[in-house]
Amino acid sequence: MSHEKHALWSRGISGIVAACVAILVAGAPAAAEPATTAPNSTIDRVAAAPVLTAYDRGSMTLTGSGFLPSHRVWVRTAVSGVVPACSGQLISDIRTSGQLLQATSDPSGAIAVHVDPKVTLPPLLVCDNPVQYFYGAYFGEQLHFSAHDGRYEGGRLLWSNTFTLTV
Repeated sequence: MSHEKHALWSRGISGIVAACVAILVAGAPAAAEPATTAPNSTIDRVAAAPVLTAYDRGSMTLTGSGFLPSHRVWVRTAVSGVVPACSGQLISDIRTSGQLLQATSDPSGAIAVHVDPKVTLPPLLVCDNPVQYFYGAYFGEQLHFSAHDGRYEGGRLLWSNTFTLTV
C-alpha cells in the first residue's frame, strides 16, 4: 500500500473509532437502532424524557407522548397507601408491578395502553385466617405509573415522569 493510501485509510479508521467512542460516551444503548445525525450535529444533546399525561379510570387507559415512534414501551405500576386488614388494623401498602407491561407507541411516539392495576400489581395479603388477598388499589391509595422506551441518557435509563392519582 502506498504511503498516501495508508494515510487516507488511517484517517478513515480513526474517524470511525472516534465516532464510535462519541456514541458510547453519550450513553447510546448497545442494542439500539443505528444513530443517524445530520452533518455537524451534536451527538450528545440531551434527550427529552417521555411524558405520561392521563389515566382514564373508566377504560383504564394510560396515555402519554414523547416516546420513540413505533417502538416498544414498558409501563410500571405502583401503589402506596394503607389498606384495612380483617382485624380492623391498617396495613401499610407499597407494591410495584413485578413485571413491566409492554406496549407499542404509535408513529408519533404516543401511547394509549390498557393498564388494570388488579392485573399488574401483586396481591396483598390482608387476612391470615381465613386467607384473603386484596387486588388492585384500595380507596384513598395513590396509584403511580411510569414508563420508558429503552433509551439511555448519561448511562441511565430514561424514564418518563411518574403520573400519580388518588383512587
